[in-house]
Order: sequence, then structure tokens, then C-alpha cells
Amino acid sequence: MRKKDFYKRNKSLIIISIIFIIFVVVGSYLNKIDSSNLDNISNQIRKISSYYDGNINKKDFIFTNIKEYIRYLGLIGICSLFFFTYPIAIIVFILKAISIGYTINTSIILLGFSSFKMCMIVFLKNIIIVPMSIILIELSIGYIKSVYKQLKKKRQDSIVSLGKEFVLNLLIIMCASIILQSILNIISITIIQFLAR
Repeated sequence: MRKKDFYKRNKSLIIISIIFIIFVVVGSYLNKIDSSNLDNISNQIRKISSYYDGNINKKDFIFTNIKEYIRYLGLIGICSLFFFTYPIAIIVFILKAISIGYTINTSIILLGFSSFKMCMIVFLKNIIIVPMSIILIELSIGYIKSVYKQLKKKRQDSIVSLGKEFVLNLLIIMCASIILQSILNIISITIIQFLAR
């Protein structure tokens, strides 16, 4: 039974990962459909790139990223607690994939060969957060299914304990991913700023 659960969980993680990649690809095609916003995006890309050139305070950048990670993972987790808000968690997850694809493709269009640094920044900035959010989505699907089964059996006590377990898992995932991603950000900023000298 445990082996079956292990394979089932792995299968759902692979499916969620494929869905994420599909929306990254969708995001990369958006600027080809609508190129009217490229000037604004260009300014944002140059601003982000300047963080890594040593022009902006490293500490401010780290704290800005931490807030962004808390908002992203927190929204997925909180919205996953209830049936009526669960679609919002899925939308937040999909929008993250679209924004990654859009940013990378826009960087390539605007910066050409010099976009490599920007693509690396996007990759390093999400290398831990994205896999953790995939795990969180998989956990939330399992949680929603379990809650639905308990609702059918009219076991409210079980729903409360399931909710507590999910919140605990959410906090562990958030803390672990934010700490690891922040450490990686500090290392990557230091290396890229050193190479940019």
C-alpha cells in the first residue's frame, strides 16, 4: 500500500511539474501576442539586472524577495484551506509559471545575447521556490480530497485535524524554502556582482 502511495504521489508531482512547464511555455509566447507593454517590461528588467551589478543594497533585495516568496507560497497555502478559494491557489501557481516564461522570453527579445545573465537571475531566484510550490500544490490536492471524503462522512473533527496538519506542512515548506532560497540568493548575488566588476 505504501509503495502504491509513493508511486501515486510521484506521478502527481510529475503531472503538476509538466503543467507548470506548459504554462512557462505559454508565458514565453505572450509578448509575441501583445508587444505593447515591452517598454515597461524593459525598464523592470534593467532595474532587476542592476541589483546584480552592485548598484542596489543587497539586504533590501533579499528582503524584497522574501516578501515575494511569503506572498506566493502563503497565498497558495491559505487559498488551499477552503473549497471556494482553492481555484485561486491554482491561478496563483499558473500565473507564476506564466510570469517566469514571459520574463525570460522578454529578456531574450530585448537584451539579445546579453540576456544570459537575466535568465540566470530568474532561474536562481526560483530554483527552490518553484519545486517547493509544486510539492505544496500536490499536498493541497491531497488535503482537498481528504476534506471532501470527511465532509461526505460528516466528520468535522477529522476536518479540523486535517486542516492543522496541512497548516503545519505549509509552515515547514514555507520556512525551509524561504531560508534555502535566501541563502542561494545571497551566494548568487555575491558571485554575479563579483564577476560584474
